[in-house]
Amino acid sequence: MTIKKTLAALVLASLSATIIAFTGARSSVSAEGVNAPQLEGTWEVTVLPNGGSTVVDIATFTSGGGVINTDPDPNLSAGLGTWVKTGGNEYAVTFVHFLSDHGTAQGTLKVRAEMQLDKNTDTFSGPFRTDVIIGGNVVQSICGTVQARRMNVEPVEACP
Repeated sequence: MTIKKTLAALVLASLSATIIAFTGARSSVSAEGVNAPQLEGTWEVTVLPNGGSTVVDIATFTSGGGVINTDPDPNLSAGLGTWVKTGGNEYAVTFVHFLSDHGTAQGTLKVRAEMQLDKNTDTFSGPFRTDVIIGGNVVQSICGTVQARRMNVEPVEACP
């Protein structure tokens, strides 16, 4: 596989991660009120790149402003980064994945996203941009939208 094809595949996979930085609605007492949405938690993120294939990944947002993103592409490391609250139900996130080609380092993918949290449905959505960076230069940018839903604890069902 050529480096361009590998980069394109990695960028699409990374897009799902981008979105990666997302929000959810959880009740809490704060200056904004009893039902202030919270981002902390784990989210199933659907990445919808403009003109590309949909990717689903998982993102965890910590209470200290950290984000950990996993992507199904084996040529991407876990994504690590940070998030901030930018408004009432609005958040921004930036995280980075290492990019490799069968274990050989190639560069990084930087994902940036803005999300609007819907506290009624425990979901968020918004635009993202992923830059593929090789040798310190942006060689490709991918834009689109992300949609996410919070993962919740489920009861254990009896086995047959």
